[in-house]
Amino acid sequence: MFCERPSGFAWFLGAGASRNASLPTAEDIITDLKRRYYCSEENQDFSTKDLQNDAIRAQIEAYVSARGFPERWSPEEYTTYFETIFGEDRERQRNYISGMLAEKRVSLAVGNRVFGALMANNNCRIAFTTNFDPVVEKAVAEMSGQVLSAYHLEGAHNVVSALNNEQFPIYCKLHGDFQYDSIKNLSADLATQNDQLSRCLRMAGSRFGFVVAGYSGRDESIMSLFQSVLDADNPFPHGLYWLKMRGSSPIDTVSRLMEYAQSKGVRADFVDIDSYDTVMLRLWRNLPTKADDLDAKVRKGRAEKVQIALPSSQGSKPIFRLNGLPLTYVPESCAEIALK
Repeated sequence: MFCERPSGFAWFLGAGASRNASLPTAEDIITDLKRRYYCSEENQDFSTKDLQNDAIRAQIEAYVSARGFPERWSPEEYTTYFETIFGEDRERQRNYISGMLAEKRVSLAVGNRVFGALMANNNCRIAFTTNFDPVVEKAVAEMSGQVLSAYHLEGAHNVVSALNNEQFPIYCKLHGDFQYDSIKNLSADLATQNDQLSRCLRMAGSRFGFVVAGYSGRDESIMSLFQSVLDADNPFPHGLYWLKMRGSSPIDTVSRLMEYAQSKGVRADFVDIDSYDTVMLRLWRNLPTKADDLDAKVRKGRAEKVQIALPSSQGSKPIFRLNGLPLTYVPESCAEIALK
């Protein structure tokens, strides 16, 4: 359905769409804020690498739980830790976020390259995000050589006229950009959305279908925006598709939104995916028309023909010829990884 009319869909991106670009998700940031709080209160020096140790993570979780912080996965976690550590100091917030999401840390994965190519190829005309990071801007620049200027809290007054005049592509950062003064991290900030950016999303909701990717739905103000689209005329005319990891269950607010959308006559479906990268590459491969130069940039990791000489049949080692290291004996034990 997407490939039949790609320009008929707007996109809504959450932190999961940036994770494979080597950037942290909201959950990663929450975990790091817990680490910072624990180390400050208990005079410890745990690093971010120490968080890979399950025992240390459990120790920190037990500590913050005993002090009355919100339960893990609750919607209040993110704002509570920001308020506890930074108060209302915007400068410290921005410095922290800029360190976590700096462009030098961005390493575009194939899903990011596909999204940049979709925008460069006019297959994606408008996108919204709660992210602060520069992943989409960098992807568009790498794919097309063009600069994509995002609309955010400090440039919101122009976004509605841009949509009315079809000045595509349009990219809206609903929670701001860490490079500017206005970012939304505190509970008072997140209670409402910017009027102009919200109006743009509502207008887009009456003109486009929406694909939601990498977003959990924990922000009440964003979910209220989706609800307002459904309460208006002609909601999501090409459907509302919420991408979720295969085997996972959406939170209750998202399930209720999708049920309400169906009751309003909208084709609203959850789409199980294995990863953001795999689904984006599948969409790209199935697009009927795409520029060869963009395709080459998107799929720069495609297989090439190689010529590797066969080893001599004399002798018994190595058993297998590998690119990296020879396998000189057959292992008698293996490791087991338990996945949830």
